[in-house]
Amino acid sequence: MIVHVEYDERYWYPEDGGQVWLVGYQLVDSETGKYIGRDAAAARGLWVAGVAGAGLHHAEALQAAALEPGSALELRRDPDNEHDPNAIQVLAGEQVGWVPRELAEELAPRLDAGEVWSAVVLREQRRSPRDPRDGLTMLLAPSETVELREPRGARSPGSGSGRTSRDRPDQPR
Repeated sequence: MIVHVEYDERYWYPEDGGQVWLVGYQLVDSETGKYIGRDAAAARGLWVAGVAGAGLHHAEALQAAALEPGSALELRRDPDNEHDPNAIQVLAGEQVGWVPRELAEELAPRLDAGEVWSAVVLREQRRSPRDPRDGLTMLLAPSETVELREPRGARSPGSGSGRTSRDRPDQPR
């Protein structure tokens, strides 16, 4: 599956205070070039979600180079999880977090029924460009692979654009 994106780096100042540096991709409509929000993405069968528990429980794993925007992630069901029978692990070699509970409740039965889903790192969060990663936003899609594609001539970091799990032998499929 090809998903059109635009690369962006910016600071964000949440209403509850603080500062977050975001770097990575924003979904865009291939025809208009306009940004696509989470609700519009869901209407297209795509899910944009933060990786739950990433910064709190998997801070060390978040520092892996394999987690740059555009990198493939692996989704693995964990039906024996004592806290949530719908739990879905998010891995990049090692566990980096979980699919958020509300989304996992919807997605788990589909995975259990044999549907194939892929995930990629859409954006990373840090306090500043010099600080360690403290969060990830991922894109989930009902497809064997996801390719992030930028419009021709778009600004790109060069490292994450257009990659899929099949293009990266060091990534889980």
